[in-house]
Amino acid sequence: MRKIWMILLLAVCLLTGCNKDRTSLEDTDSGYREDISPKSLVEAVASELSDEYWADAVLEQEILDDWYGISAEMYEEFYGQTPMISANVDALIVVKAKEEHLEDVQNALDTYRESMIQDTLQYPMNIPKIQASQINTFGNYVCFVQLGGSMEGIMDDDEAAIEACRKMNERALSVIEGELKQ
Repeated sequence: MRKIWMILLLAVCLLTGCNKDRTSLEDTDSGYREDISPKSLVEAVASELSDEYWADAVLEQEILDDWYGISAEMYEEFYGQTPMISANVDALIVVKAKEEHLEDVQNALDTYRESMIQDTLQYPMNIPKIQASQINTFGNYVCFVQLGGSMEGIMDDDEAAIEACRKMNERALSVIEGELKQ
């Protein structure tokens, strides 16, 4: 439905000669700002979660393409952090998708997430983080959140561990949404 409205708005704009740019139309339609860098969103989450934020290595564009299936023509910009230590899976990726590739970015991240869930060769401490991972979209920003920090004290209770990771992911997404709504 959103696409139909965007097409109608664009057609009216073209016919009437209005000078609004695409960003301002999206701002009005989605309710989310389009002028915030993905890097600043990730940094806001890292600041909020502090010591529990374990994604500490910058995600390179080649890895975004090779591992996650998101090529450069699919986005305006992105920023992501993954763990420096490969035994950990904490990750936060924010992709400001091009409108025509929004669904492609969502699908690529969902495919990656599903492959991680199906991978049976995971460290036990990572399974709750993977199970609780989420993909949310705010306007043209697609966010992959797989956080959990220290699982100390709850690793013996699968449900509690998954719930703790889910809550941390929700905190991260709440920070991102708050930044985009300001």
